[in-house]
Amino acid sequence: MKIKSIVKELLALSFVIFAFACSSSDDGDGSSSSSSITVTGNSSSIFLGESVTFTVVNNNGNNVTASSELKIGDTVITNPYTFSALGSYEVTATKGSLSSSTTITVLEVPEPTSLILSANNEAFWYDTGSTQFSVVDDLGNNLTGLVAYSADTVTLNNPATFASAGTYNVVATFILEDNSIITSNTLVINAVESTHTTKVMVEDYTGTWCQYCPRLAYALEQAVATDANIIPVALHDDNDMPFPNINTLLNTFGITGFPSGRVNRTVNWNESTTQPVSLLNNRQNMGLAINSSISGNTISAEVKVHYDLKAESTNRIVVYLLENGLVYPQVNFYNGDPSSPYFQQGNPIANFVHNHTARTTFTDVFGDIIPFQESDTGDTYTVNYALTVPASVQNTANLEIVAFTVSPLNQVLNVQKANLGENKDFD
Repeated sequence: MKIKSIVKELLALSFVIFAFACSSSDDGDGSSSSSSITVTGNSSSIFLGESVTFTVVNNNGNNVTASSELKIGDTVITNPYTFSALGSYEVTATKGSLSSSTTITVLEVPEPTSLILSANNEAFWYDTGSTQFSVVDDLGNNLTGLVAYSADTVTLNNPATFASAGTYNVVATFILEDNSIITSNTLVINAVESTHTTKVMVEDYTGTWCQYCPRLAYALEQAVATDANIIPVALHDDNDMPFPNINTLLNTFGITGFPSGRVNRTVNWNESTTQPVSLLNNRQNMGLAINSSISGNTISAEVKVHYDLKAESTNRIVVYLLENGLVYPQVNFYNGDPSSPYFQQGNPIANFVHNHTARTTFTDVFGDIIPFQESDTGDTYTVNYALTVPASVQNTANLEIVAFTVSPLNQVLNVQKANLGENKDFD
């Protein structure tokens, strides 16, 4: 009995020793016992108002942040912690009998010393356009919504619009905490007024052999009589008045039937006056001027293109030489049609007068490039041509010049016409 009692006491003593050993080898978070901890912040230097997240790791590499207490002096702090005053702070982490400290320096938030003002649009039609401003400071901060905008002391909204055309010097200002003001660079904004009339060109693909062509020729005469800003050009595919580049144009624009009308080169004309007239309201960025003369057998022509607004893409310029008053027989399907102005005029019409007949071009038929750098807002591009009068021309007194700008898609943008020897200014 005594032996049994001794065995029981030994077993109980072993259990106590085992339990004590287990409790002393565990940090309470499942990790083995540690002899030190280290606290760090995700940044040791921050600006006022920013927060720091602290991490506590023991010497075994285990993260014991959740079971550690953080203090500044005697004050327990949260994690993360936001500092509300400038200075250097010693933050201490404790876990049981272990502790570690780190120093956090809180700096004053830097203030900008300069502003950079930019705009998405520095030139636009004053009555329909606007511009959106952006501002960044020298520290890389976006202050677009925190600054005030003005033009010559007049306050502006953002985006900004202008009640009248003009050049405006725009600045942005920002008030610092000490109430001092910093001012941006000056941005020159052009609110532009259109100074050019939009004109429309209608090309008549025709031939003296074409029995239906008188119909389109008459419709074009009526359109021009209605509005002088409709500019006619007759492109002949015949032996009487052949245009040298006719086949190139036919192939490029897919024209297989005669007559065919093209408005601004790329739009099929329905032979109504309203169709080209409706395009006259499309405001264009540029206008043209023509000044020409003839000396002996040489034609000199100066063509100018003035840009109210910068070209949206690289433009080209085409210049035609036309002749009026050419008389050739014209086949006439409408000789028996009482509703036609050509009723009983004969078939063919013996003395049909062909006007606006394209004789040649001063340029490539699809245009010569206008350098993009010379088509900015306010620019005037000037080009001079010299041309020997073609042998096909019958009367130089009946010559006229048509100049027009085209887009990369061959669409006519604006057009101008002048008689040979006339100085036709921008209008």
